[in-house]
Amino acid sequence: MRSQLAAAGLRERLEAEIYDFELELRGTDKSNLLIRLDSFRLEILGARPDLLLHNLAAIILTEAGAFRLNTVEVGFTAWLKAGQGRPLNLVAQAFTPAWGAAEAEFLDRRFAMTWDWATPTTGYTFHASSAEDEELMLNFKAREGYMTLTELQTGLWIQEQRQRFEQAARLFLNLLGWTL
Repeated sequence: MRSQLAAAGLRERLEAEIYDFELELRGTDKSNLLIRLDSFRLEILGARPDLLLHNLAAIILTEAGAFRLNTVEVGFTAWLKAGQGRPLNLVAQAFTPAWGAAEAEFLDRRFAMTWDWATPTTGYTFHASSAEDEELMLNFKAREGYMTLTELQTGLWIQEQRQRFEQAARLFLNLLGWTL
């Protein structure tokens, strides 16, 4: 499996740990890569953006003998800094009292909102949060209820979800008044 993953573009060295019903592969050399496989779940975290995750997943699942997937979930996250042309005063906008409190009186400057929606087969979550009005985190998750291994290998579904994330992020940033 290691040589197949390397051929698919996974250049990180991997350390393997095998438990009774679980395989865990971790990237070495300060890598955040984690691949975990058990009887019910395959999880790939911390992979480089240029890696085609659906190819890695298909290789691992083919080795495991999988032919049908009960649920596929993909997530994308963007961390964005506030700055010139990028105001991030969500907390102040939402909670400025009528009597006009000074900024020092805002003790907790966290903001978070989550939107959930679905199509006939896929559920979506878009989450936006900020801390101290300095940094914005946008997170998107899509969950497909059924997929064959062949459908996963094409990568079309994951590509579609990436486009949805980009559209949702652009819309949110436009509503904030950010210039991109």
